[in-house]
Amino acid sequence: MKKIGAVILAIGLLIAFILPYLRKEDSGRNQAQVEFGFDSNRTYMSVRQGQMFPFNCLGIKNIDRLEVSIDGKVNQSWKISDHALFNFEMTTEGLTLGTYSIELKGYHQDDVVGTDSRFLFVNANKETTELTYQILATHPHNPNNFTQGYEFYNDRLYESTGNPGQNNATKVAQIDPETGKSIQEFSIPNPIFGEGITVLGSKIYQISWQDQKCFIYDGLNEFNLIDTLTYSGEGWGLCNDGQYIIMSDGSHVLTYRDPETFEVVKTVKVHSDRGPVTNLNELEFFNGRIYANVWMSEQRFQHDSRMNLTKIVVINPKNGAVDHYLDVLDLFQKAAAKNVPNGIAYRKKTNSFYITGKYWDSAFEIKVLPKNTADAH
Repeated sequence: MKKIGAVILAIGLLIAFILPYLRKEDSGRNQAQVEFGFDSNRTYMSVRQGQMFPFNCLGIKNIDRLEVSIDGKVNQSWKISDHALFNFEMTTEGLTLGTYSIELKGYHQDDVVGTDSRFLFVNANKETTELTYQILATHPHNPNNFTQGYEFYNDRLYESTGNPGQNNATKVAQIDPETGKSIQEFSIPNPIFGEGITVLGSKIYQISWQDQKCFIYDGLNEFNLIDTLTYSGEGWGLCNDGQYIIMSDGSHVLTYRDPETFEVVKTVKVHSDRGPVTNLNELEFFNGRIYANVWMSEQRFQHDSRMNLTKIVVINPKNGAVDHYLDVLDLFQKAAAKNVPNGIAYRKKTNSFYITGKYWDSAFEIKVLPKNTADAH
């Protein structure tokens, strides 16, 4: 009897030891069964703004209620008894362009029996279309300038430069558009790495790359440095809408800043119809739209494969949608120095854009046209 009791006790202890692991394995199976119905390696999913997001839930037989949350808040819930099929649609009404975390939960008698978490891109609801251009003229550009900012103001051309060789190359200059030479300039000593430039009122704003400083110059003739403001993060491009300074930081986010304090007013997330458009670099504001160069995709992964360093994107600042894009590969190939395009300046006097790049020896004056225009180029 002692031996039988010992055996029973041993079996009981073994069951008690193994049972939690069996429950974990069963739980793991349930967790894996409740899925959005997509390839498990697909982390990011997309939907156009305002449209329904469809998915085919797996594991529906094991649950009586299904729930979807967006950024931790319940968006929709379904009773499975009301659905004979596995197909569901999630509303995106009210969501602005951006990237959201979404979580699918399956319940059985109010207990969570399975989950699946992904990311959802809410993209532009209209197709992003391609533009083209006609070259009107070619102007000289200083091939020593690592161009970071380029802008006309009162028909005066201003340029800011970077400092990749740490040789005191950061400067802001007024440029003769016909010769490409500096009329006057102001240099910032090492180690400052200059980035974008914009002119608002009588002040010239120049940001720096990783130094988190914005330099302000008073007067469009004297170039006196009158103030230095600070910000967090990287600085890439600048433009303004007549009221706020608009800044890029190499991501897909544009930041609106108060011109007096440089405090953040709001942010806009930039998406095409296929995904976020990142690596936004030099900026230009014209006719209610923001034109932006795109830096190399190796910097940050580009979800829209069309957007690379030869593209200029046209952004609606009201919602962040990329309405159009322009491929300046032809200009890139014509430039003597094989370095990236980075410089967009609209000239009101000629109703044209001046396009240049880092260490380019030319600035190309172009007229932007619809893609189907026969006389392009």
